[in-house]
Amino acid sequence: MIEPTNRLAFAPIRSYIVRVNKKEVSEFLGVSVRRVEQFDEKGRLGAKTYVKGKTGKEAHWESEAVERLKVELNSTDKPDTSLQTLRSSDARLFVASLVEAFQSRDESKQKAGRDVAVENKPLLKLDEAAALTGLSRQILRKAIDSEELKGKLIGRAYRIKRDDLDEFIKNL
Repeated sequence: MIEPTNRLAFAPIRSYIVRVNKKEVSEFLGVSVRRVEQFDEKGRLGAKTYVKGKTGKEAHWESEAVERLKVELNSTDKPDTSLQTLRSSDARLFVASLVEAFQSRDESKQKAGRDVAVENKPLLKLDEAAALTGLSRQILRKAIDSEELKGKLIGRAYRIKRDDLDEFIKNL
């Protein structure tokens, strides 16, 4: 049975019902306070009552309901798949499968035409041109301002034709 840490602050409402707060439930179940809140949202802790505390109302649950939840959590035959309980080799496999899933998703986006590689774009933004040529944005911007490089302001970003960029690089 869970015993409250301070009997005066957490006196039972009736003589046979002992109520415990969120922190005590957390320690008894061996989970975080946030997990206790999730159990409460799902209704797994039973009815709660509010007791006046130092900083406001504190939620309290019947200790019997908390003990039933602990028995339920300990008796489940499902394996715990949280990252905290995975062995390091299992965690590596899990992370590897996530990386593979993201890579395949990115490849499918490129096939769909949403993400085109910079090398294949006929019109480049200033950042893309800088990344492709190895020149800084400032150098490219000065070249556009001095009309050494043809570029056009479309919206809020400069656009540079790939052919014009190649011509500018040849003349360097």
